[in-house]
Amino acid sequence: MLTFATNNIFVNSVATSLVRLTQAAARPNFELQFNIAQNVELDRLDAKIAKFQESDFGQGKTALLRVKANRLERELEETKAYSATVKTNRLTVKDLQDQLDELRALADPTTTAEFDSKRAEVLETLDKLLTARPGRLGAPDGLADAKADGLAAIEAILTNNFTTAADVQAAQDAIDAVRSDLDGSLTIIEINNTLSVNLIKTVDRSLDQAKLKIDDIEIAERKKQIDEIQELHARTATILTTISFAFEAAQAFTDSLQNSLLPREIEPGSVLNLFA
Repeated sequence: MLTFATNNIFVNSVATSLVRLTQAAARPNFELQFNIAQNVELDRLDAKIAKFQESDFGQGKTALLRVKANRLERELEETKAYSATVKTNRLTVKDLQDQLDELRALADPTTTAEFDSKRAEVLETLDKLLTARPGRLGAPDGLADAKADGLAAIEAILTNNFTTAADVQAAQDAIDAVRSDLDGSLTIIEINNTLSVNLIKTVDRSLDQAKLKIDDIEIAERKKQIDEIQELHARTATILTTISFAFEAAQAFTDSLQNSLLPREIEPGSVLNLFA
């Protein structure tokens, strides 16, 4: 009988040691497996973030819009340059109108010196007219011909010919003809000026709309990818937290179950204490 009790105590002692050894080994093993799982999830998250950083954020979806925006930018630059030319010519022609009026008033044998000085000023201003015009912008203003004819006509007026009233009248007629040509050109220039200003506004508005569409698409694409990363991050955290909680719950249950199966301590005074 005592031999049986002794054997039973020995077996229980061995079982207790094995249980405690198993319990002690469970946590390091779990932590190892948990770290492996965590690294796998973090590597997946890092790969997603790297892909996000290399993304063109929807530029492929905006290719046609970018082509349109580039075309509009060139058109806007061209229109602004043309508008600047029109504005410059508008001011130059207005100056010429005043100068030609002054020149006509000086066409007199008594003011030949003043006439020559003003004549030089008119020729200089005529030479400043900008006659290059993009073919598709604005209406033909005839300024190139007006400039060429004006330069030839003003250069041909010589004060040493102011000997008779007819000579003076001929000079005034030539000046009037130059001014008339410039007046006709100015009418078209005013129209082109208004058209160019309106065209700039139209092209600028279209360019802004194209850029806004591009931004909207890219922002939406960026948000989509950020949402995917945040979702993956949250899922990773949930998975790892669930694994951790599951282990702790299982460990607590195992500890409770194993402890319930361990032999109770032998009460003092029991005969079995003799073999403990």
